Amino acid sequence: MLFYGGGFWTYFLFVGLPIMALSLLASNWVKRTYARYSQVRNSSGLSGVEVARRLLTNSGLSHVQVQVIDGDLTDNYDPRTKTLNLSRSVAAGTSVASEAVVAHEIGHAQQDALGYAPMRFRSGLVPAANLGSQLGPMIVMVGLVLSWITRGAASLGFYVAFFGLLLFTAVVLFQLVTTPVELNASHRALGLLRDSGAIFPEEQEGARRMLRAAAFTYWVALLGGILTLLYYASLVMGSRRNN
Repeated sequence: MLFYGGGFWTYFLFVGLPIMALSLLASNWVKRTYARYSQVRNSSGLSGVEVARRLLTNSGLSHVQVQVIDGDLTDNYDPRTKTLNLSRSVAAGTSVASEAVVAHEIGHAQQDALGYAPMRFRSGLVPAANLGSQLGPMIVMVGLVLSWITRGAASLGFYVAFFGLLLFTAVVLFQLVTTPVELNASHRALGLLRDSGAIFPEEQEGARRMLRAAAFTYWVALLGGILTLLYYASLVMGSRRNN
């Protein structure tokens, strides 16, 4: 069967293992950078919530609600409810790290207010990406099993596997759009902090390092998605050749 033996181990050694290693590296980089700059007090003395309200007011986004949520680094902006959700440590923190995280999420709020096309496109992809991540790989494998069982017969298995491949393509497309959306939010974040006076020049490098570490996680996710899609594609196309 195609996804056993050499096929599986090829994927594990040349895709799965490297991506796991890069993901761990990215996660540790974010955590270490956040831990470092969460100990550096910002010169303005403003908490994360106070920075958020200042940036939102200066950006003409006073309609955005600020809400404190549980978890570590669970901060996000919800375009459906126009709500900025800040984790407790970020909301209460008076550090450079808190400033950077808050500004990044407000960058998303600004994208939403301006109708930033990639963000809108990404939002539209969410249902398909969720379906693709949950069912795509499973349908691919079911199709491959059918192809193996019915070798030399009808190509139903191939079409089932190909449908799963299309579903998983939505996941990669979502990741592909997510990367520029997140990078743009980080770029906006630095401008928001600078223009509002919420960050002093000597603190900007710390914020920049925070955002750079976060950006690496998106690149790793995109690389992993593309390599996995190529692997699935090789299995699906290979199953057709073997029938």
